Amino acid sequence: MIIVPIDNLRVGMMLASDVNTTSAREYRTLFKKGTILKGDSIKLLRTQGIKTVKIVGFDEEEDIEEDLSDDEVKNQHIEYALSELNDIFESNEIRELSHEAVKKVDSIADDILSDLKNNSTYLGNQMIALQNYDDYTYKHCLRVSMLSTSICYEMGFTAEQTKEVIISALLHDIGKSNIDHDIIIKPGKLTDEEFEEIKRHPIIGYDVLKNSGCYSPNIMAGVLFHQEKFDGTGYPRGLKGYQIPLIARIIAVADVFDALTSNRPYRKPWSVAETEEYMLGSCVTHFDYDVVAAFLRAFNPYPVGTMVSLSDNTHGVVISHNTNVLRPVVLNMGVDRNGRMVDLANDFKYLSLMITGIYNGDYSN
Repeated sequence: MIIVPIDNLRVGMMLASDVNTTSAREYRTLFKKGTILKGDSIKLLRTQGIKTVKIVGFDEEEDIEEDLSDDEVKNQHIEYALSELNDIFESNEIRELSHEAVKKVDSIADDILSDLKNNSTYLGNQMIALQNYDDYTYKHCLRVSMLSTSICYEMGFTAEQTKEVIISALLHDIGKSNIDHDIIIKPGKLTDEEFEEIKRHPIIGYDVLKNSGCYSPNIMAGVLFHQEKFDGTGYPRGLKGYQIPLIARIIAVADVFDALTSNRPYRKPWSVAETEEYMLGSCVTHFDYDVVAAFLRAFNPYPVGTMVSLSDNTHGVVISHNTNVLRPVVLNMGVDRNGRMVDLANDFKYLSLMITGIYNGDYSN
């Protein structure tokens, strides 16, 4: 079996697994496993926005892999992760992960570990690509694992330590597979009874991992305690401060960031800057400050070269960063376009800034 990009499909290839639509509103199976692809089939897959499919019996695997760029290989890894996590999470009630599922999760973790490294551009692009209206728990878990990886690099984790965080993040919400789906996707406020049901998912997830017999205590702790808060008001145990395992404190930061910046049926996503400002203000109450600081270093909302609109309606370009990444140094063009350097860490005339584009060297517009 090989995962083949849509543009590399040929008439006569056989599907190795079902191909489903990407829309939750009109979810259906387009083609069943074993289907022999025809010209019209490939055209339909393309119009439905399918990026890759699994093919069996293809004997030119090495030729295709050699033709793929580094980014295309990484994108294949993402498509593989989405497909396999979908199979795992969308099963009926999960009581125990199969050994096959454990191997798949391990393989996904290896791909994330090798693909992300310190490539913040790739991470940012993937976050945008994976955040869409038709969201699923497994997509959220993949994004959280990628964001958690960036925190680990900033905190100096070894590859082995980082992989444990990735695996725990990939599975942190697996307990939701055993929660009534209508509660999970409910657009409005949950009732007290519904929230109590939601609060069971870390314990359920922990039990699933424990029953598999394949995961370390540290990985299981990340799943069990990722909803704990630094001030002790979280669940399921109400742990406080450094009683919360570091792996759970990391996942908590990535988890909330992804939740707030993702589309939801009941609200629009927050901007990266708004979310990071909120998280910085929630240190000590919800988050560990050191983890948030590492995350801010890894996922800077205003990269150098970003064009911004300032609160006085003038425009500028980010030219360097401060310790507080929410307040960069900006070349402010002003109304006369003369250009003046403004250090937002010390100049509070400008209370806010909004990204408007990427500077290409021409400020005529």
